[in-house]
Amino acid sequence: MTIQTRFYQVSGYRAHLNGWFKQYDDKPMIRALASETSKDFRPGGSDAPLELVLGMLPCGASYVLLTTEQMHLFTQKYRLNIPRGSWRSSDFLSLSPIYFYSEAELSSKLATYKQRPRNKNRRETEEPRDNSQANRGYVAGPASVHYRAYFEQQRYVYMQYRSVLWIKCSFRRTLYHLLAKRILSEKFALSPPSWLSGIRVISIVFVQWSVDKRRREERLQNPSLIEVGITDAHFPSFFDTPTGGGTTLHLKLKQAAKNPRSKMPNHSKVEEITKSELPQRLRTLFDHDAKKSGTPLIVLCHDEEMTRGILERAGIDVSSYESGLSSLLPFCPAEDKIGHRSRSRSPRRGSRSSVSDYRRDHSRESAETQKHGVQPRSHRGVVDYPTAYVVDMQKLVSALMESNAPNTTPETAKLLRIQTDTRTCGGDDSL
Repeated sequence: MTIQTRFYQVSGYRAHLNGWFKQYDDKPMIRALASETSKDFRPGGSDAPLELVLGMLPCGASYVLLTTEQMHLFTQKYRLNIPRGSWRSSDFLSLSPIYFYSEAELSSKLATYKQRPRNKNRRETEEPRDNSQANRGYVAGPASVHYRAYFEQQRYVYMQYRSVLWIKCSFRRTLYHLLAKRILSEKFALSPPSWLSGIRVISIVFVQWSVDKRRREERLQNPSLIEVGITDAHFPSFFDTPTGGGTTLHLKLKQAAKNPRSKMPNHSKVEEITKSELPQRLRTLFDHDAKKSGTPLIVLCHDEEMTRGILERAGIDVSSYESGLSSLLPFCPAEDKIGHRSRSRSPRRGSRSSVSDYRRDHSRESAETQKHGVQPRSHRGVVDYPTAYVVDMQKLVSALMESNAPNTTPETAKLLRIQTDTRTCGGDDSL
């Protein structure tokens, strides 16, 4: 499969597929998409869910997209013209798979992009915007890096490795049947990652005294730690070997207070250490040279600010740790040779800018945002990874649920409607 660099918006504000089959009625188009059974639309087979692309713009807005190959197959089948003015992969902060198991699911998702009636008192000079339920909270305001995109990037990484580590928690209902197969990097404008042969993941949970009522600033400087949970795993061997290819530890700190709602470990090895021994254990754990080994390191945590502070006080240089996975999944810079001409369709409903102008605005926004991002550098074929990529599950879940995530991992799992014991256990919570 060639690397996809051009994408077409399925529904919503100034979508490429608007008006197909029937003007102002998406039902025939949705029915046609849902009935597609080819491998490009259902990589897992004719009975598998429909696989489209979800793109996240720098402003935080999202759109359901078709790849160039999907668009060609679809237009040829129904004898339609390929729309002009496509989105570019570089317009998005993330491109990730989105699945639909039925026509009803697809219809329900696309309904969130339906435009609301505009205010009749709107000024003529006012620029039309996407006011859909899905995007109205994101399109206004300056460009910023959103954890919605980071969430999708993390989801892509774990789908590459069939991981159930956090996907099982966050997308258990919709992705359960997809964990046994791989995702084609090229479909999401990504060069095949060099790290597919090996990547290290450290999931670490710092359990604090739940009764501590000090201000957050004080707790950040001197946290009341009770236990530390650590899962250290290498992918893909984590799921390819009988032993799992990883270790899970529950480090219980001696003479520490005890949480009223805690439980004994069931899936982790227990060790009892003193608080003064913890820094050395952490330094040994994080003694990883990503540049020399060629194996990137991902650190999963719950509250990145707290985690960075604890590691820094343990003598670990976290200044080169990078937040998120953006540079681990760089978009391919190659340009698709199809569909480059600007779209000439007339502006709609009094809009003073064309659809092409609308997409060019987002392109500038994307370029400005990504200009300040960190990309892995390459020297003579060797990728220069940052020391570690830090993924804050608390922030990701907050972005997903659009509300503040709880302070503990089990409570966060409960927020995601996962049946779990909400009592804390550092070791088991890190797994």
